[in-house]
Amino acid sequence: MRGLVRRIAPVLAAVTMAGGVTLASATNASASGWGCSGNEVSGSPYALPATGTAFSYVHLYWDASTGENCAVNVKAGSLYGVSTYTGITLIECSQTVGGGACTAIDENDDWKDYSYYAGPVRVSAAGHCIGVVAETENTANISALWQSQAFHCG
Repeated sequence: MRGLVRRIAPVLAAVTMAGGVTLASATNASASGWGCSGNEVSGSPYALPATGTAFSYVHLYWDASTGENCAVNVKAGSLYGVSTYTGITLIECSQTVGGGACTAIDENDDWKDYSYYAGPVRVSAAGHCIGVVAETENTANISALWQSQAFHCG
């Protein structure tokens, strides 16, 4: 699965986005600790669940003064501090209204083995929606993959 996801995740992110949003709480940490500025958006963090456990949480920030979105994928529970494949892609969609697949016009990603979090990744998407693709593997190479629809439009 690891090799497959590494090959298809950027393609999925660049072409379309599908799926839903799962809401959950996570350990709080400051945005500046992850290199993001602005405020965490409503509904964030978003859980990446697998086998009944959240492998990580995507934190999404919006800085109204710069028009910049910023995201990190922070590992959770027993995976926090353990090096496994972890990634995040933040996409500026061409859409200006949320819902449905995201047609990418710009993106920024960060995918490799990390112990704590992937990112931060940023896109300036003032006036457009954004999309997110994130993945975290555990030590048994089981993956939790999350893809949003076009959302957080502004």
